[in-house]
Amino acid sequence: MLAYLLLLVPLPPLGGFLLLALDPYRMDRRPVLALSLAAGIAPLFLFLPLAIAYFNGAVGDMIAPAFTLNFGQYEVALAMQLDPLSAIGATTVTVVASCVMVYAADYMSGARVADLRRFFALMNLFQAGMLSMVLAADSIVFFLGWELMGLCSFFLISYNMTSPRAFAAGQKAFVMTRIADAALLAGLLLLFLEATSVRMDELIPAGLAADESRAAIIAVLLLVGALGKSAQLPFQTWLPTAMAGPTPVSALLHSATMVAAGAVLLARFAPLIEATPGVAAATAIAGVATALFGAFCAIAQTDIKRLLAYSSISQIGYMLVAVGMGAPGVAMAHFVVHALFKSLLFMAAGVLSHAGGGSTAIEKLRGTAYVAPISFVTYTIGAMALAGFPIISAGWWSKEAILGAAIEAGPFGQFLWLVGLGGAALTGVYAYRPVLCALRKPLHETPKGHESWLAVAPLIFLAVLSVLGGFLVEPIVHLMGGHKPHPGLGIEVMGAVAALVGLLGSVAVTFIPSWNARIKRARRLRAGMQVDAIYYAFLVRPYRRVVRILSGRDGKLAKHIGEGPEAREGGMGDPVGTATVVFGLWLARVVTAPFTPDRFDTVIMRGAREARRAGLWTRRLQSGRLRDYALAFAMGLGVLVILGWGMTWG
Repeated sequence: MLAYLLLLVPLPPLGGFLLLALDPYRMDRRPVLALSLAAGIAPLFLFLPLAIAYFNGAVGDMIAPAFTLNFGQYEVALAMQLDPLSAIGATTVTVVASCVMVYAADYMSGARVADLRRFFALMNLFQAGMLSMVLAADSIVFFLGWELMGLCSFFLISYNMTSPRAFAAGQKAFVMTRIADAALLAGLLLLFLEATSVRMDELIPAGLAADESRAAIIAVLLLVGALGKSAQLPFQTWLPTAMAGPTPVSALLHSATMVAAGAVLLARFAPLIEATPGVAAATAIAGVATALFGAFCAIAQTDIKRLLAYSSISQIGYMLVAVGMGAPGVAMAHFVVHALFKSLLFMAAGVLSHAGGGSTAIEKLRGTAYVAPISFVTYTIGAMALAGFPIISAGWWSKEAILGAAIEAGPFGQFLWLVGLGGAALTGVYAYRPVLCALRKPLHETPKGHESWLAVAPLIFLAVLSVLGGFLVEPIVHLMGGHKPHPGLGIEVMGAVAALVGLLGSVAVTFIPSWNARIKRARRLRAGMQVDAIYYAFLVRPYRRVVRILSGRDGKLAKHIGEGPEAREGGMGDPVGTATVVFGLWLARVVTAPFTPDRFDTVIMRGAREARRAGLWTRRLQSGRLRDYALAFAMGLGVLVILGWGMTWG
């Protein structure tokens, strides 16, 4: 019976979303805040006792089945599970999400766009998505939670619907992550075909038993899915622009939910990655390259939220290095520590930015240390954890474990260690810049700070964990079945020196005018090495040009090719897709038909024409409207639940 508690964990935030979204009573601000807070914090009280019992060894691994359907040899068994990865992941999500929800109740009260009901409904759904993903015992629930987070991130980044910039950022995040999601879905479907089941405990052995080429394809698809969700190279462009969303969204999105989901995915399927040495090496290379790239770009940022966004990209790169080196336990230890200090940094930055007049420019933080002292101190603790300040910060212990795992992995690992060490020094350079800037005297107006206890209490709690979290690293690694690396005193001293060099570098770029001026002039680096512009030049612009040529003002080319019904009406919903179909039919009519004037072929061609008409009609289902897809998703889920109950009842 204890296992069935797992099924209840995502339900409070899901219920909170439904009540707030449907809300027939038009609730005022206080009921909305009370309901959303209760729904956001309830999973912590539901799951924490179970997690403590699990960590103490009082209970073991368990699976809570929801229902099972059998289709011939294929089995669809939906369930939740408690194992080391899900226990660590769900504990982190519930703790961090509770802190963010409490903070958001104060922060969003003064928001310019005061649609609190929509905001908290989506935050609750976001939380339910991540909890479903980390607790899933099957690939279907896992993927549903994964997609739910992508959908919520689109709505939350675009929260300010009056801002074209925010809407474009939400669209960009949605489209970029969909590309990688398609790869993940293909990987999970291939695993399903190998295992004839969706259960995680059957998927991984089936993937290991697959022949070498199929196993490699599956591992590559899973890696691409993780790279997209975690904004790793070459999918990193969506994350900095996602800072258009409110600060609590950034805190949740960057710490324990969507952005870190890629690392959780790779940790879950780590045996498949390790079994394919080429993919494991690619994972580590992608991780260390992203860690270095993110650190370089973060140094040049003049906006504190974009600086923290690039730091997330960089830190998750370290997690991928650990997975690539065969140490998923170390990756999960850094996942936990990173969630604690990154949510702390975002939330403290939000208070300091308010004190600085509402701007997120780092220069505007000058003097805020004296009017918001608690937020400043907690931000400093978070920055020390991010930079890996030796001994007294949790970030140092988890990052040293990753670098230690790399150096123990032979010559290739030692190369990764060297690059990672350089990234660690660069991390120190950008991590302390907002701290040093906040200590400087203001140039013009004296900042005015206000620190309510509702906002400050989560900061203090997370700051304490950002110091003491170092004690969690070794137990987490052991729980995941690994061992914490101990590379030797000399290597650890070099890690500590790198962190201190970063601090000196930060002092230099802040207080030496010529260095500070160079940072301000580094526009190419600030724009993420112009990767966005390259994508636009080589992908977006050619695609738009093709569409423009095919459709023109009245679909001239497509009309000439096939005279489709849309062309006759003077417009085309999908000129690229339509042109492909009509070109194929034209080819058949002009090339094939003259040589095959018999009745049999006539029947075949008539069938093709009818299939085309059916295709044109069913294409209307792809309306491009999210609400239509949400309705179809809800109807399909309802049918699936009814089928499940009907087949398993009695």
